[in-house]
Amino acid sequence: MRILHIVHRSWPYHGGSERYVLEHALASGRWGHTSTIFTTDAWDMSWLVSGKGRHMDPGSTRHDGVEIRRFRVLHPPAQSLLRALLRRTLAGGPDRFYYPNPFVPSMAGALRRLSGRFDVVHANAMPFALFHGHRYAVRNGSVLVSVPHLNDGEKLRRIQPLHYFAGRQPRILRESSLVVAQSCTERERYIEHGVDPERILVLGSGIDPGDFEGAEPRRARVRFGIEGSSVVLSLTAHSLDRGSLDLLEASRALWERGMDFTLVLAGPVMDDFRRELDSRAASLVRESARLIVTGYVREEDRADLLASADLVVQVSRQDAFGIVLLDAWASGRPVIAGWCGGMPDIVQDGKNGFLVPFGDRTTLAHRMGLLLGDRVMASGLGETGRRMVLADRTWKHVTDRFYSRLAEVGQGDTGGGR
Repeated sequence: MRILHIVHRSWPYHGGSERYVLEHALASGRWGHTSTIFTTDAWDMSWLVSGKGRHMDPGSTRHDGVEIRRFRVLHPPAQSLLRALLRRTLAGGPDRFYYPNPFVPSMAGALRRLSGRFDVVHANAMPFALFHGHRYAVRNGSVLVSVPHLNDGEKLRRIQPLHYFAGRQPRILRESSLVVAQSCTERERYIEHGVDPERILVLGSGIDPGDFEGAEPRRARVRFGIEGSSVVLSLTAHSLDRGSLDLLEASRALWERGMDFTLVLAGPVMDDFRRELDSRAASLVRESARLIVTGYVREEDRADLLASADLVVQVSRQDAFGIVLLDAWASGRPVIAGWCGGMPDIVQDGKNGFLVPFGDRTTLAHRMGLLLGDRVMASGLGETGRRMVLADRTWKHVTDRFYSRLAEVGQGDTGGGR
């Protein structure tokens, strides 16, 4: 089969949904398929809506046999007014045009010109991608696989998912041949919107064990200026919804009690958390040696950074799965995670890590103190996680499950607006 993958960013950027799509595209050849990725020219998320931040050149390239086509994001004047108008007048407007969905008319044009070329459309992450995937599948009778990567907070404490279901998304999911959820909680959300449970595959993400072979913690310490004996690492796009401020304040509480460790906040810093850091600049002066904010981390530095950590913390309420937990376990590191997205599906509290409610800084500080103070416990949790990941959370396990299910779907269902 000829498979089209649609996602907002792709290689060489290596975020969660970006890595997820790339691994599925790379694995398609093992199943006798060919893959093409349609994406934007964005590197920073800010480029999708503001014209600020880093971006890549539009055009076509190949990576390990997969064609990647990047389309230019446009930044029209009076964008807020234009979005308000389009949300009210165009198909799928209420969800397709809310921030941070981009304007990418050249992608829509390319899909029209390539009518009939793809047998399967694998649409990911953002409403504009699912909209274009659905429209192509309807026009061409293609199999449609929708992967929203949706997370709306903890199971019993939801957050407003930014108008996600305000427009065409419920219909797109109901009409998809297959809907992939990253967690059981996400699956329940789609069932609430009328998706046939038999058409939902709970899949999640994976890791490549080879990525962590030869990792050298000393290289990371030198590169990022990490000093001290213990390291707490958070590797994400740092924002309030990803719990970065909660982690910082929990760390400060432990520092005040005399615990000695370095907090490394690795990854891009979003505007809301940047403002919080700036507002605390004066009070953080005496802790500057114990707090390192790295910015974007290159893929080649990721394994070294994880190997340098004694503890990995991911207390987000915005991650659909939490792939960094798998990365941490592959490195043999214990984790503290949040009760949201796919994290409760994979973290067994007290067995391979700890779970804490979003915003509960007291519990977070307590669990951090436990693991930093008990190396035997920390090592045991990390080793339990490592065995679990190697047993059934490699990318080969994950993508084989996907393509096995896709083969079943392709035998009797063309989806696309059934």
